[in-house]
Amino acid sequence: MTSKDKILQAIKAAQLDEVALPAPVENPTVYDDPVQKFSDVAKAVGTSVLEAANLEAVKDHLLQTYIPEVQARWSIEKSLRIVSTLPEMENLAEQIVDADLNPHSLEDVDIAIMAAQLGVAENSALWIPETLIRVLPFICQHLVLLVAKNQIVNNMHQAYEKMGLGVDPFGAFIAGPSKTADIEQSLVLGAHGPRSLAIYLLSN
Repeated sequence: MTSKDKILQAIKAAQLDEVALPAPVENPTVYDDPVQKFSDVAKAVGTSVLEAANLEAVKDHLLQTYIPEVQARWSIEKSLRIVSTLPEMENLAEQIVDADLNPHSLEDVDIAIMAAQLGVAENSALWIPETLIRVLPFICQHLVLLVAKNQIVNNMHQAYEKMGLGVDPFGAFIAGPSKTADIEQSLVLGAHGPRSLAIYLLSN
C-alpha cells in the first residue's frame, strides 16, 4: 500500500457522523426602512451613496460631479480610463463586452461602472454576479455600482433566498471600499481592491 493509499484510507475511516442542518432563523432582523438602513450602514463604512431617479440622472451626475471629484480628490492629472458592463453607459465609458478579454488589459482602469443584483440593508453588502470579467470590480481603482431601491432586502437570509443557490457560476458580496489597517494600525485604502465605492440607488 502506497503512502497515498494509507492517507486516503485514514480519511475515509475518520468520517464524522452526519449532522442535521441547523433550524432556520425564526426572527431575522427587519427594518422599517431597508433603503435608509442600507444607506446609513454604507456611509458608515466609507461608501458614497447617492439617489437617482433613473439611468440618465446617474450619467448626468457621473459627468458633472462624480468624475471631476474623483480626479480632484485623488490628484489624477491624466485622462481617466472608465469602463462599464452596462450598455446604457456606452457614451460615457468604454464597453466591456468580450468575455475572452485578457484580464491584464484592465490593469489601468480608473473607474468601473457596474450593476448590482441586490443589496442587503443590515451590512450594506451588494451582490455582484459574474459579468463577463470577474476581476473587474476588484482591479479598478474606483468602483461605481447601481442598484434598484426595490432590490434592497433586510438581511442575508432574504438575500440568499432571492439570489438562489448555485445559479451564478461566480459572484461576490461587496461592501465599502477596500481597506486594511493590519500594518502598524495605519489605514490603507485600496489595499486589495478599489480605493473608493460609490453606490447609486435607482428609483426606476
